[in-house]
Amino acid sequence: MKTVDHMLILDVDGVISNLKDKKSNPEVLRYIAKELRNGKPVALNTGRSTEWVLERTLQPLVDDLETRKYLKNLIIVGEKGGTWMDFDENGQPQDHIDKSISIPQNLQNDVRSLVNSKYSDSTFFDLTKRTMISTEMRDGYDMTSYGEDQKLLAPQVDELIRKYQLENVLVVEPNPIAYDIQNIEVGKHLGIKRILNWLKDKGMKIVKFTTIGDSPGDIKMAQELNKNNLKVRHVHVGKKGTHEDSYPFEVITTEREYEEGTEDFLKGLPKSK
Repeated sequence: MKTVDHMLILDVDGVISNLKDKKSNPEVLRYIAKELRNGKPVALNTGRSTEWVLERTLQPLVDDLETRKYLKNLIIVGEKGGTWMDFDENGQPQDHIDKSISIPQNLQNDVRSLVNSKYSDSTFFDLTKRTMISTEMRDGYDMTSYGEDQKLLAPQVDELIRKYQLENVLVVEPNPIAYDIQNIEVGKHLGIKRILNWLKDKGMKIVKFTTIGDSPGDIKMAQELNKNNLKVRHVHVGKKGTHEDSYPFEVITTEREYEEGTEDFLKGLPKSK
């Protein structure tokens, strides 16, 4: 059993990459690369597909030959625990999927048709998802205008879910740039379970975890770790005032928001609790 003093678990959108243009913060990527090269495991826990994260968020690390051989220390959990990707000793990706929580194809087809026919200016249907449905804001689109379209889309999606009598199986989760339809069992907590299983398989014991997220739901990462009697602190880089409850672990809110807040925290710049 190898003991590691600290491990980072990060959300992706608004934590590593910009919400509007989806570009990754280079300073955050550099920090992740440094952790990997130092033999420390790093995990990404996101609603994105693993394919998307690899190509759109982590491509600079994959292209860097010096970092690629350390990708064995990285796990990407996608679709809120529905899929996950780890890497072999040569840095080659190994893909995994939990097909038991996949959404029926007929509902996928109906939501896709709805988006393409009525909301295609602002929204696209994410074809990379394999266990959930995501309709997402187009890159560079005005976020306020997208939010208005999302409000119109929501009741129509609810109607489709009722059409297939899946109200007790599926839940919907809106966020500033996407509308997710997912199995009731998935979430950031399930992503943590995948990460803990991966650590167990690698024979790693972590002394302390730091989870970083930008939305209220991301606190579930730290809650799941705390539930397993593991030492953790949570860093919130999203809008302030969304974590008024008290928790049995430290919660830090950065002064700057989103990926800039992540950068500040990782650099050890002043932060407020």
